[in-house]
Amino acid sequence: MHNISLFKHRLKLKIRFSDLDAMHHVNNATYLTYLEEARIAYFNDVLSLPKNSLDFGAVIARIEIDYLHQISLGDELEILTRISKFGTKSANVENLIIIKSNDENIVAAAANTKLVYFDYKKGESKKIPEQVKLIVEKYEKLSS
Repeated sequence: MHNISLFKHRLKLKIRFSDLDAMHHVNNATYLTYLEEARIAYFNDVLSLPKNSLDFGAVIARIEIDYLHQISLGDELEILTRISKFGTKSANVENLIIIKSNDENIVAAAANTKLVYFDYKKGESKKIPEQVKLIVEKYEKLSS
């Protein structure tokens, strides 16, 4: 199953009426927005970037989402984020979208994202800065 205890970073989100589809639950495409907000918060918090900074120099190469439970208006959400592995130029980001219901955590979705560090001026991938790896590895307690 999904090991919630592996995740240190958490972001609470409120569901907006505009997140819903005709079936009155959160539209599948909206999950991508939730994951994006969680990734930005993760990098801003872990790397101590200014809260409005988008300057972590990576692009998404792949996202996989398992939709496990529908989310409805009024549900209390928490997005859990962790980096589970680094490559030379990429990082694996794992997310769980959790519905907080009384004392229960319902996993609504599980996602894996492959981020590739990118030089926008040159238009090509680049190595992840060692300082970024060190900070994240220390936060996540990853072994190099």
